[in-house]
Amino acid sequence: MTTAERQSLRDVRGVVFAFDQTATHDGPGLRMLVYLKGCPLGCIWCHSPESRRPGPQIVWYGARCVKCGACVERCPQGLRSPEPLAGPDPDACLLCEACVAACTAGAIEVKGGRILAGEIVDQAARQRAFFDASGGGVTLSGGEPMLQPQFAVAMLRLLQDQGIHTAVETSGLVTWDELEAVADATDLFLYDLKHASDELHRRDTGVSNATILENLARLIAAGADVIVRVPCIPGLNGTPEVVADIARAARDRGATRISLLPFNPATPGKYAWLQQPCPVAGIKAQTRDQMSVLEDVARAEGLTVAEP
Repeated sequence: MTTAERQSLRDVRGVVFAFDQTATHDGPGLRMLVYLKGCPLGCIWCHSPESRRPGPQIVWYGARCVKCGACVERCPQGLRSPEPLAGPDPDACLLCEACVAACTAGAIEVKGGRILAGEIVDQAARQRAFFDASGGGVTLSGGEPMLQPQFAVAMLRLLQDQGIHTAVETSGLVTWDELEAVADATDLFLYDLKHASDELHRRDTGVSNATILENLARLIAAGADVIVRVPCIPGLNGTPEVVADIARAARDRGATRISLLPFNPATPGKYAWLQQPCPVAGIKAQTRDQMSVLEDVARAEGLTVAEP
């Protein structure tokens, strides 16, 4: 890579809503997770609803709110309310940040900011010793990283240039050209499958899984290292029957490894940030024994179960 090519990649800008500098469950070793904004799915169990919109947005932390009303008074559009389940219309918000400036309690902030690929890679380089010692690296997550394809490619190529292990967590609901563009610079794909049934996939995510399944087969056929990941939601797709269907669909498309993720009980708290009702409120995380049953189902279909 020439100096000019490297600088061009460093200057690519994208929207990121969070970082995790010490992740241990999204790829091997100690990892830096970069969470990109935007997602094409509408999973009713979404653990990161603040990731769905492609641009920055306002979030509200109810535990910090002192109900002083300053944000309500300062919003020029009259959108703010300190009450739960009374969030502003995100399409109407102009992101003027008047409410953020007015909140002395720190209960309102902008989730998502624009950042250069080079800045993220510089952060990763400072953790290089920890990556090398643990066999870790950097994982792009979201949202859906491939909704910002130029940004994702820039980061992955720069990280690869520095010899840092790369992983991408993807829903697979992108064009094959976009997925293929990152494959050469991605050491590991963490590929989400929510359902094998197109009907159930549409019910729970709002979209078809046809492209997702097709891209999984093409990615594996192209020689990519892939672990299929399934967020197992009790009462929805976290049953032995559904997991068996997903495992067979993954196996039939060439997958050999699968990771089953238990429901995250922190999910409802994220919806509170957006002042929206949580569609899966009241669902409890599975016990270790319950997850073991699902793992045995996946093994019976010929897959190796990887650590979540």
